[in-house]
Amino acid sequence: MWEDENEGFVACFLIKKDGSKTGHGRRGYLQEGAWDAIHVIEVGPEEEEIVQYCLTSTVMLTLTTDNESSGSFNLSGSIRRQMSMKLSVSEGHLCNMGKMIEEMEGKLRNSLDQVYFGKTNEMVCTLRPPAELVQMKLPDT
Repeated sequence: MWEDENEGFVACFLIKKDGSKTGHGRRGYLQEGAWDAIHVIEVGPEEEEIVQYCLTSTVMLTLTTDNESSGSFNLSGSIRRQMSMKLSVSEGHLCNMGKMIEEMEGKLRNSLDQVYFGKTNEMVCTLRPPAELVQMKLPDT
């Protein structure tokens, strides 16, 4: 946390989720994986119990699978978004910043799910269709 030149301050929050085999978040076929989020919040000066918050968030995602059914697959990407809000300081800065970060993480997770995973799933299924689909399309000889 540090002061800025506009009588406000800036805070930075880092969130790391380890999804590798040795990590506590291991799920399914995931060989390695990480969710790294960086949230920087600029807090403006207080005016009549109201403060302007500006949140800039970046998420970096890395996933690697390696199994017999799906083969080896590596997906990495990042996404950055910004949001601004004017909120009352009655609950305190930390509470307001926490709510903004939670909301932003949800939006980023949905964007990654729809954009990255949706498009990747479409491309993988086009390039490497499931065995059941290939058998249905092949004519019997």
